[in-house]
Amino acid sequence: MSDARLKQFAPLGVAVGLGGLIVAAFIYLYQRQFDVAVQSSLAIAALGFALAMLLNPGAMQTWLAGRQARYGSNVLVMTLAFAGIVVLANYLVYKNNKQWDFTENQANTLSPETIEAVKQLPQPVTAIGFYSTNFVSSQEQTRKLLDRYRIASGDKFSYEFHDIYGEPALANQYGITRDGTLVLVMGDQKEEITFAGEQEITSALVRFSHPAKRVVYFLTRHGELDATDTGESGLSGVVDLLKKQNYDIQPLNLQVSATVPSDARALVIAGPQVPVTSDEVAIIGGYLEATPNSALIVMLDPPVEMQAEPGTAEPLAEYLSATWGLQVSSDVIIDPFFSVRGQPLIPASSAYGDSPITQKLQRVPTVFPAARSVLVSGTPETLPDVTYSPLVITSEGSWGETNIESLTTGPALDEGDSKGPLNIAVAAENKAAKSRLVVFGDAGFASNRFANANEVLNAELFVNSVNWATADESLINLTPKIPTTRIVTRFDALTDNLILLVVVIIVPLVVVVLGGVVWFIRRRHV
Repeated sequence: MSDARLKQFAPLGVAVGLGGLIVAAFIYLYQRQFDVAVQSSLAIAALGFALAMLLNPGAMQTWLAGRQARYGSNVLVMTLAFAGIVVLANYLVYKNNKQWDFTENQANTLSPETIEAVKQLPQPVTAIGFYSTNFVSSQEQTRKLLDRYRIASGDKFSYEFHDIYGEPALANQYGITRDGTLVLVMGDQKEEITFAGEQEITSALVRFSHPAKRVVYFLTRHGELDATDTGESGLSGVVDLLKKQNYDIQPLNLQVSATVPSDARALVIAGPQVPVTSDEVAIIGGYLEATPNSALIVMLDPPVEMQAEPGTAEPLAEYLSATWGLQVSSDVIIDPFFSVRGQPLIPASSAYGDSPITQKLQRVPTVFPAARSVLVSGTPETLPDVTYSPLVITSEGSWGETNIESLTTGPALDEGDSKGPLNIAVAAENKAAKSRLVVFGDAGFASNRFANANEVLNAELFVNSVNWATADESLINLTPKIPTTRIVTRFDALTDNLILLVVVIIVPLVVVVLGGVVWFIRRRHV
């Protein structure tokens, strides 16, 4: 084949070379790794340029001797110099991590307690996030937060992200079943976090540094929901989540044991079908009064769902009213506006109170198959040491139905019924006794049938309640960051019109006029 015909293929070699460079750059920017794919693309680019030079060496010599080559070489030198400066600057920044937080309340800065907790880590900690494309925003927020931990820790904290659906084997290895979950691993210790915030991550790090047995007891022998039952009515789903956070779950029969064990961090009463006896209530009350940092989570179904005869006394409900100022009403909540598929007996509320338990539920609903209302009857005068936080609130159009017979014929708001909004759950804290209490007017919400359902946060609500109730504030109490509220005050109508005139009309008109003047002057000199 003649040289002239071979020269025709030289542009093809240049095209192959440029294509290889573009592909290599794209793969590297996407993967951030100088792997085999990038190296192969660069090799193809080099072969393409080499082939072009071999097929048409004269063109290359002419180009190198021409003015374009001189200009091109200057541009190349300047480009390489600029790239070198950028690489050097990035290297210096990477080796000397320093961040500045210019927000008024230091919202992007870790608290001093967190920094101290990170420094005290006995071993390196790895955070493994499992986020699919459905949680891109949450993953980015978590990445920014984990970056602060990594920078503060030196070499003691690292993180990585994986797709829970793209890497199912890895998710199974860590026992992850929920999208958007973060796992912290230190040696053989592991903690699972559903909502990745500074409070949750730092608390887990503190527990790594100060391992302690955290036992939660579930009361038995009254027909309560079974913590080991994997059926729809069991609690195995939420119990498994607690175990992943290093809780030790144990049963407790107060008909056999005369006391609540001293190692109890919390006691859970999950929907007794027959009333807890007065003697057992006295034991529970003594535990809350005498044990610092004690906690009780009570879930009481409406009387209509219990096996006891109507009108049977409930010593536990009486204790909650007299000692804690929380009245668990003998009604059934009817909510025609916020319910499951138009079933007003199954409230589905996304209205939450101001509490650490609910602050991250982000307006996602929680569902209650049948609930009774929880009324706050305590006041600062009657119970000065007790503070309250409503957790789940029904709509204004709801009510507490006391005429149980009307549930089958058509309930209606009558005299004697409590008008909404009503509390389905309330948290309380006795600062004098250092004890905490969470009361739910329903137990079925934590069962496997509802806790494992999609698009609801029943499991998170229950686990958050246990976490709040068992919080050891002697270990961690983060410095609060109070957000600064900015309010734009509207001007009067005259000022509004003046701003509109200047911004929308005068300024654009001045630009157009100046452009016309410049165009006219340049046209006269042509």
